[in-house]
Amino acid sequence: MQTRGEKKYYIIFMNDYTRYYYIYLLRSKDEALEMLKYYKNKVENQLDKKIKVIKSDRDGEYKTPLG
Repeated sequence: MQTRGEKKYYIIFMNDYTRYYYIYLLRSKDEALEMLKYYKNKVENQLDKKIKVIKSDRDGEYKTPLG
């Protein structure tokens, strides 16, 4: 099912420090890395702290290395 903005997928990030969840709607799975970079930048600027660890459910949808 698509949203009105033609978004079909979603990605959820949970911040263990603040316990906030961030949900981003995606048009395609290719946008996942871009959303991760956006989320990382947003959280690190808001909290003035660096993200130390990224955990995944390792389902295999996203194969791009984070670098």
